[in-house]
Amino acid sequence: MDEKFEFRIKKRFKFILNKKIMKKILVPTDLSEIANRALDVAVEIAKKINAKVELLNVKVYPTADVGAYYSLYGASGVSIDDAWEDILKAAKKEMKELISKYSGVQIKPLIEETSEHFVESVLEHKADLIVMGSNGAEGFKEFFSGSNSEEVVRMASCPVLVVKDSQDTFQPKKVVLGVDLVHEEFIKKAIESLPLENAEFHFLHVDDGNRKVDYRETEAKMHKLAEKLGLQNCKYEIFNANTIEYGILEYAETEHADLIVMYTHGRTGIAHFFKGSIAESVVNHSKTSVFTYVEN
Repeated sequence: MDEKFEFRIKKRFKFILNKKIMKKILVPTDLSEIANRALDVAVEIAKKINAKVELLNVKVYPTADVGAYYSLYGASGVSIDDAWEDILKAAKKEMKELISKYSGVQIKPLIEETSEHFVESVLEHKADLIVMGSNGAEGFKEFFSGSNSEEVVRMASCPVLVVKDSQDTFQPKKVVLGVDLVHEEFIKKAIESLPLENAEFHFLHVDDGNRKVDYRETEAKMHKLAEKLGLQNCKYEIFNANTIEYGILEYAETEHADLIVMYTHGRTGIAHFFKGSIAESVVNHSKTSVFTYVEN
């Protein structure tokens, strides 16, 4: 056996043995079409890694649904409390019907009531992976606006997969890895969480002109990182763009990528206000599914 090939196999085997076993996938849902698509993806992943799925529907009280329900039935003596109870019952029924479509994986339905923000309720659940759908900045019919999906990405301590596409199966063939050659744990998290066995990996470093980039050295570092991670079938690109966000989005669209993998700083408060987050912005504007992991 070739010594270099044998070395790669050993490093890859060691990495697999050291992986954290992912046991719980959380899927926040408003029972919309894109949220149901996220559940499809979560079930596919759960089957591959032998994990369970928790399907979480958060009802924020008071919600517009209560007002609409009360305006229709209030004249016949239905109280707001009764209207709320009926809304919860309808949600439980819909969740039960939705889960019945799946087999071969454990799915636990959860309906929670809160008067707080939706995102806080999601983050209270300790998951190994969050899978959620998003239509981007235009948002969902209820809670899943772009601002909510990007807040989950920023605040979550576990990896987050934001599903954008409507493909029949989640089998990414072209994966863009947005690298700065400092952070790499987010790539490991993607490898251990997602079905990427047959993917073509595009290592992408964006040159936004804010610093001097040695192209030859940068490409050599990307090669070295791929070898360290035990990845085969790789391409390496240094892309010129006005901003890192725009470079990632343009490259992913040009290459017809199936998935973007990024790290996020998970900034909060003033630091987030002034600096923002490239990952959050990409999640909001990408037409491609995005996997993120907080790495400081």
